[in-house]
Amino acid sequence: MFNKLEAAGQNSDIDVEEFIKFYLALANRNLNHLGRHSENVQIISDAIAENYGIKPPERQILKYGSLFHDIGKMSLPSEILNAGRALTSVEFEIIKTHTMFGWNTLDFFHSLPTEIKALAMTHHHRNGHGYPKQFIHKIDIDALLVDILTVSDSFAAIMEPRVYKRPLNEAQALAVINDPDNDKNAGLNRGVLEVLKHLVDNKKISLNSFF
Repeated sequence: MFNKLEAAGQNSDIDVEEFIKFYLALANRNLNHLGRHSENVQIISDAIAENYGIKPPERQILKYGSLFHDIGKMSLPSEILNAGRALTSVEFEIIKTHTMFGWNTLDFFHSLPTEIKALAMTHHHRNGHGYPKQFIHKIDIDALLVDILTVSDSFAAIMEPRVYKRPLNEAQALAVINDPDNDKNAGLNRGVLEVLKHLVDNKKISLNSFF
């Protein structure tokens, strides 16, 4: 367990929970409610992890990995992240770089476990069906944690409102994420999806309001 972030080149430590509060508030203010999205991803991923019986140290890794999974977006142009429309193909290629920037940003904190950086890098990999296609850093993390985060991130994003799409409730989002004809679902862990459905059907997940 850890509760301090040791920043490169700094003599003082940063309380990790205080840093999370700062980051989420900044992300909510500047990047289209990204902080609220990250909080909801963490709620979903922890519920799934608990159902799997994952032990506390790994759940803590998943907690911080979920909260920080999109921190790389802080390095991208806000006009793309806050665009009130669907993105162009070029803009989407730029968005994809947030996984690399996520690793690099978190790598600034020497005390942060490598697994948390790995989650930022891999949460869109989808077992080879997503991105990045190749990793520039050595990835050493339990694949189940990656799969849980990937499903949680996807489910939260499907539910959330966008300028170009309406928000969906849990049942509607489950239908979308389980659609075998939807290419965006390629590579998702079917076992994790079944656990998610069980939790939603039994009202075991309570998300924060997006606005």
